[in-house]
Amino acid sequence: MNISSVSSESGGVSRGVSFSNTKSLSFDGTNDFANWSSNSVIPNLMAGGDFSWSYWVKKADFIGAGSGYNSQFFYALNFFGSGISTFLLGAVGEESHGTQARKITASCVRGTGSGSTYFSWVSNSSIASAFNNDAWNHVVFTFDTSGSSRLVECYVNGSEIAGTDSTSNNTKASLSGVDFGDIALGSQTFNAGSNTFDAGELDEISCYDKKLSSSEVTAIYNSGVPTDESSRSNLVGYWRLEDDGTDSSSNSNTLTISGATFTTDVPS
Repeated sequence: MNISSVSSESGGVSRGVSFSNTKSLSFDGTNDFANWSSNSVIPNLMAGGDFSWSYWVKKADFIGAGSGYNSQFFYALNFFGSGISTFLLGAVGEESHGTQARKITASCVRGTGSGSTYFSWVSNSSIASAFNNDAWNHVVFTFDTSGSSRLVECYVNGSEIAGTDSTSNNTKASLSGVDFGDIALGSQTFNAGSNTFDAGELDEISCYDKKLSSSEVTAIYNSGVPTDESSRSNLVGYWRLEDDGTDSSSNSNTLTISGATFTTDVPS
């Protein structure tokens, strides 16, 4: 259990009340998942400007022995007409993956040609030493639209992970109104076949319609102990996962939980 009382200001946050983190959400890897009311919720939140995701995750093995991806956050594969879209955030290539073994990626692509790549980033090397297996880890992805392409940065436990963006066909097009399929937690979704499921635990998910600075990432990581994000500027999603899927931000995008259970195992 994490209970703290903080009186400080950091990155637009003023805190002076007690904050308690007592639950996380556990996925069994068999049939548990959680998703939102429609496929449009996440793309509409991210839209066309700067953005950031923050989450806490615990897995027995962050890589895995297969040839696909070990997903810790978002993974959706969606066929449409004559094309295909992918939405990956926090997917790690397993040991026998052909091109991205042991690397973490963020990728959002729909179809081909100019504007078809919304973002595409992969770590330069193995993330095996960045994550601690069977322990809580903090992950942040930021998206920068100040240039001609949408660029990604990734932090694990407060440290930036070196990576490379692909800018081919990346015109930083808006994600708003685009159907990338069922973007869910705990499941790799596939609209033309069977979903697969990933075991693990998630906690304290938040997102912001700005690019978090490195100092803000450090403050949110807080040496491995989650803190209250309710008053941080630009907060547009906040799922604390304290017994339900309530979104504590003003947008109220409730997360529907299917099979996954709450546990008292939390970052501390």
